[in-house]
Amino acid sequence: MLEKIPLNSIVFVDSNIFIYHFLDVSEYCTDFLERIELKEIEAYTSTVVLAEVLHRLMIAEVVEKYDVKPGRAIKYLKEKPEIIPALEKCEIAIKEIPEFRVKILSISPETIFQSKNLRKKYNMLTNDSLNLCVMKANGLNEIATNDSDFERVDWVKVWKP
Repeated sequence: MLEKIPLNSIVFVDSNIFIYHFLDVSEYCTDFLERIELKEIEAYTSTVVLAEVLHRLMIAEVVEKYDVKPGRAIKYLKEKPEIIPALEKCEIAIKEIPEFRVKILSISPETIFQSKNLRKKYNMLTNDSLNLCVMKANGLNEIATNDSDFERVDWVKVWKP
């Protein structure tokens, strides 16, 4: 469905789109990000998304580099914090996001407090409600995500890979 996003659309990009791209999970996500880079689509994301992407890519790198099971990666990092500086793939990837011409919107303390209403209304987890609040504040009503929770939001058009 990402390939069906019309030219000149304005879309919020969720963390899983970036993660699927960086982990080579979805060609659709890579093609979508290339369309943004070519200015066919105007795209936004948030600082919350950047943090999520960095965290998940860090975990993926630990799994790959140290042959750790995904469910043990965080515990492994807590037990061996000295390996954190050696995790470079995740750091390189996160710096590529602005290079796709994705504009990054900041989360303010007020956004955190305001997101409570959206969490309650749409039964959303914290980060999703924060991103939804940022979308609402910036007049964004389309999202590229593989998270079906956004389908509960009546004013948001969801584009999935």
